[in-house]
Amino acid sequence: MNISVLSIGDEILSGDTVNTNSTWICQKITELGFDVVRQVTCQDNKKEIISSISFLLESSPNYVIVTGGLGPTEDDITRKVLFDYFDVQEIFDEKYWQKLVLKYKKLDIEVLDSNRSQALIPSDGGFLPNPIGSARGYSFIKKNTKFFILPGVPSEMKGIMNETILVELQKIVTKPILRKLIRTTGYPESVLAHKIKKITDLNHGCKIGYYPSVYGVDIRISNTSSVLLEKFFIGIQNILGDICFSDTKIPIEHLIIKKLSLMNKTVSIAESCTGGLLGHRITNIPMASKVFNGGLITYSNESKSHLLGIPKNLIDDHGAVSEIVARKMSEEVKKRFETDYGISITGIAGPGGGTKEKPVGTVFIGISSINSTKVYKYMFGKDREKNKLKTSQAAFNMLRLSI
Repeated sequence: MNISVLSIGDEILSGDTVNTNSTWICQKITELGFDVVRQVTCQDNKKEIISSISFLLESSPNYVIVTGGLGPTEDDITRKVLFDYFDVQEIFDEKYWQKLVLKYKKLDIEVLDSNRSQALIPSDGGFLPNPIGSARGYSFIKKNTKFFILPGVPSEMKGIMNETILVELQKIVTKPILRKLIRTTGYPESVLAHKIKKITDLNHGCKIGYYPSVYGVDIRISNTSSVLLEKFFIGIQNILGDICFSDTKIPIEHLIIKKLSLMNKTVSIAESCTGGLLGHRITNIPMASKVFNGGLITYSNESKSHLLGIPKNLIDDHGAVSEIVARKMSEEVKKRFETDYGISITGIAGPGGGTKEKPVGTVFIGISSINSTKVYKYMFGKDREKNKLKTSQAAFNMLRLSI
């Protein structure tokens, strides 16, 4: 079963609003086992809306989900355009209007004439109840394709999707597309593809996709056969081994906190170039207090000496961004917070501060445990924000491999 998605809104095309609706819709549809074959965003005007619908119908999708333009303001013309396109008349739903009036009065909201458009329904087709807001959705059929028309407000769109559309789609799934996720970090897409080439070259019958980000590369595989999918999944995992850190969307820091909690172990952090990012990511997790004793942001050389006791001459001789300083930072933070593990980060995030010997993107990460201390050197790029995110992910991955 194929589905296309149409997002209507000038604010999306101008970049003023991020199109989170289409992302959420596609994720939910994919989880059910459907294929999203096309996704289009267009301006809120008749010509572009009709043109976009015609384009989507070329691939003969089973369903088209449309969002946006159902509001009460003058620039929301989608309802009228679509009613004309599907050749239906506007009918005023007096009963629903009275419900809206009563609702507005209870909320002490002025009832405007423009709100009357929220009570319009098509003479042919259907309407979709809105459990959160006032703008109901609609449904039509054209050329054997069923259209769902939804408001663009994310919470209202999700309410209608969850209570009506996803329920309907779930009932018609006969042979769903099954999917597996393999999450990796530390290796680029090209290296991963080369490592698993001997299995991907086989007649495995699965679809495979690589999805890189600053956090790593997600590998997604799919098949209608659970047997073939599981065999391919296990084969990839066996080859990649520890490079894989999860088969779910749960972030790496959540998995680490969970494991440390089960082991009854604790961790502390000394950060420099990441400026508290590791601590931020850890404390986003509710159970973090069980394992995270605390951290220090030792951004300056003076703070490294004053708060961690790193000898000034050590920093002067080797530089703050060095293997030996990273080693001392991890050991000292572990000692001061009396934890089982200490993590340290020192580096040059950029865009300035680099030298020929230590260019922008040079980072040292230390992991100190009861038995040993290990320090790893990384060479990232010139983008400050990406360097911070990549460093935090690398630090978590080092800790994951150490516990």
